Amino acid sequence: MNRKILVFALALFVTAAFSAPMVFAGNPPTQIVINKVAKKKPGVPFDHAEHASRLDCQTCHHADVKGSERDCFDCHGKDPKANDPTVFNTKVNPFHIRCRGCHLELKKENKPTGPTKCGDCHKAK
Repeated sequence: MNRKILVFALALFVTAAFSAPMVFAGNPPTQIVINKVAKKKPGVPFDHAEHASRLDCQTCHHADVKGSERDCFDCHGKDPKANDPTVFNTKVNPFHIRCRGCHLELKKENKPTGPTKCGDCHKAK
């Protein structure tokens, strides 16, 4: 019986040791610029802190484990199953789908929201 407890305790310790870096991954950025497609359109400033204060991380970082969120472009634009942000189409570009879609929903509900038109996000310098 003591051996079972020892094995369980060791397994628990190893799990905790490997999970800790994901839970304490650090502070997310407050402001970012989404500029991977800047050759075609100006980069989009994004207030990460404002969105993070209202939304759960998995709303946008939907495929990640909480605490280990990656950059959107780690999958989008590389993984053939993930929508491609380099395609300027509101049905294919993940930012146009998720961000603009959320803003349009809030607009329908007469709630304060962000931009929904191209030039409101992609502002010329």
